[in-house]
Amino acid sequence: MSESFSPNWIIEPPHPAQYADEVPLAKPLREVLHERGIQKFYSHQAQAIQTIRDGKSIVLMAPTAAGKTECYMVPVVEAALQNRCSLLIFPTKALSRDQWNRIREFNLLGVRSAVYDGDVIESQRQKVRKDFPHVIITNFDMLHFMLLYPRIWAPFFARLQYVVIDEMHAYSGTVGSHVANVVWRLRRVLEKQRTAQKVKEEFEKEEAEKERAKKEKEDGGPQLAPGSQFDLFGSPIPEDSTPAPPKSLPPVQFICSSATVGNPLEFAAKLTGLPLDSLRLIKGDGSPRGQIHHAVVSEGEESVVTQCLRIAKEMDKKTIIFGNSHNMVERLGMVGERMGLPLAVYRSGLPSDERRTLESAFHSSRIKMLAATSALELGMDVGNADVAILAGFPGTITRLRQRIGRVGRKGQDSYAILIARPNPLDQYYAANPKTYLNGLPESCHAKPDNPHIRKWHLLSAARDWPLEEDDLKEGDAPLVRELIEENFLRKFGDSIVPSAEGTKKARTLSLRSAGERIRLLDASTSRLLGEREYALAIGELYPGAIYLIGGRRYSSLGIDPDEGVARLELIRDADSIYTQALRTKRAQILDVEEEGSWGSIPLSRGKVHIVNEVHGYVRKDSYSGQTLSRKELDEPLVYEFDTHALWTDWSEFSSGSLSDAEGLHALEHVSIAMMPALTGADGSEIGGLSNPEGRIFYYEGSAGGSGVSEIVFSRYGECISMTEERLRTCGCKKGCPSCIFSPQCGNNNNYLDKEEALKFARRGLEAARK
Repeated sequence: MSESFSPNWIIEPPHPAQYADEVPLAKPLREVLHERGIQKFYSHQAQAIQTIRDGKSIVLMAPTAAGKTECYMVPVVEAALQNRCSLLIFPTKALSRDQWNRIREFNLLGVRSAVYDGDVIESQRQKVRKDFPHVIITNFDMLHFMLLYPRIWAPFFARLQYVVIDEMHAYSGTVGSHVANVVWRLRRVLEKQRTAQKVKEEFEKEEAEKERAKKEKEDGGPQLAPGSQFDLFGSPIPEDSTPAPPKSLPPVQFICSSATVGNPLEFAAKLTGLPLDSLRLIKGDGSPRGQIHHAVVSEGEESVVTQCLRIAKEMDKKTIIFGNSHNMVERLGMVGERMGLPLAVYRSGLPSDERRTLESAFHSSRIKMLAATSALELGMDVGNADVAILAGFPGTITRLRQRIGRVGRKGQDSYAILIARPNPLDQYYAANPKTYLNGLPESCHAKPDNPHIRKWHLLSAARDWPLEEDDLKEGDAPLVRELIEENFLRKFGDSIVPSAEGTKKARTLSLRSAGERIRLLDASTSRLLGEREYALAIGELYPGAIYLIGGRRYSSLGIDPDEGVARLELIRDADSIYTQALRTKRAQILDVEEEGSWGSIPLSRGKVHIVNEVHGYVRKDSYSGQTLSRKELDEPLVYEFDTHALWTDWSEFSSGSLSDAEGLHALEHVSIAMMPALTGADGSEIGGLSNPEGRIFYYEGSAGGSGVSEIVFSRYGECISMTEERLRTCGCKKGCPSCIFSPQCGNNNNYLDKEEALKFARRGLEAARK
């Protein structure tokens, strides 16, 4: 390692392995595991395997490289050997392939498996459907489509015993609300199919009994039932003493696994719909790891991109540089090429064969430096990588630990370096590196009953299997009526089924959004460039907005809401200008669901109506951040929606003056910047607005909500404590991007007062301590 890069390393000591006593296994299974180098199990692996064997659904919470795969792989293989099936669900296609490679090692035992996702060509999918394997590896997007055709999948579902949801924390937020509904639909289809099968078997048994009685009457006496046996003396053995038929398949068990999260059982219960007391939590860190050297480096005069590449070059080890966006890793690749570094770029959106090639090359060390997005952070075995460089804090402690866990997987010493960008949360961790290493994990959140999400899953559920009154939960009936009025559903006898338009709509459901989507079209060719939720599009695709796609700059001609499209023109010059929306926001309280306090500050949580209006934009220089011009739109773009929010009342400390209003505005900015560290939410999931009287609203940014305000409500004091620390320790005088400035600010970061914000935070903390 180069001597020129020598930060203040924080050493995380090595951790020895903790092994369990012998776990009983069938000899062939044991031999395959021995071939893989697994001679005995870690303590948490043994506990998980036995709990699953006992028929329980589990939540396995263990760090990266702790052998989570074996915890569910052993029961899955044992089920396959009894001709039972398992569904393994992963959040990324790369992780699916990585896990498939592991389970294929059991082919010699007769365990058949297949990947079934969007990268698999249709002819291969047909082969899977023609002769279902024991194990299908997929994702929730594909499971949504599988459920739309339950009769095709009936032979597989009839033998389904295990559903594995790996990397559970990846589903926090809006996607988790979708996932919970997909799982509800899966459990419903399984129940309907198994009930139908039971009714069929009982009917066939009754018909056989009638036929036998008829035959007895015709033959003049009782007849022995088929398969009846005689004892040693020639007397028939009574029917109830014959060997019992095999037991029917037990209820499906769920196996959820995750890195460390704050509320594993509660979140798993929300995703699976299972009662909390039916889930068993398995915690484990029985696996060994080598010494880890941690460092947090604040961005200096160099850009984050240049600093990451320079450090990677000086470290001169096998390195992964993690970027938080496609744009970041593409810039790393472009600048790395100019610097002559052998750097490859890995991200979603690349052709599947190219991703497979990169994975293989990095695992085998043919490539020793990789710039990657979150597509590579989840669970994959990337070989003996030594260094993880993070180009900015990834938003949550959980994701941070996932990225660090990619290195040192073979027990060697490893290095984890965070380059802190000039934003409040990054700088908070730069000032508190031990907090970033040892801080409490975030809690995951989801809102399955979000009506904007639930509505379309009710439509899909009617396509899965006709809806009946008993299928509906509280709040479903009005949504079903809406779907009938919109001609997506229709009544069919006592059931409800989709119309032709409804079936078409169900097939286009996205599991990544909770509202209307806008298609982005090339203005000259009408080629589809992508999609964006309308809620986000109004602040990114107004007329004159500059929008990046694949590193190319486009100018928006505006949004046509009737067509649901935004047309974009390619910008061919190489200037450094970007645009930022100017907004006004209003909030109206619709319903108070919970009230409390933090110290003397009242807290409330409930349903609100938000009006978000984009009325103009500014053009800014990318390098200096200087505002070059300001323009008002001819017609404002407005998005109104109902969601959930937390609101706080600081009126006790506010006189209603201009300086107080500016202080509350700044306090709102910094406290929102801290919330991802407590909730795991993406920054775009949380919006805010404040008024001079002292009220601050923190609202969930998607229509119907995502559940994040419930977590903030319970942890608001921690949020303000972190906010006070950031305001106090930031070295600027009047405010900067490292504290009170926000790229999401609708007022272009005007009307902010750092000193007044610090006063508010201190007064709140003092009142809470009394």
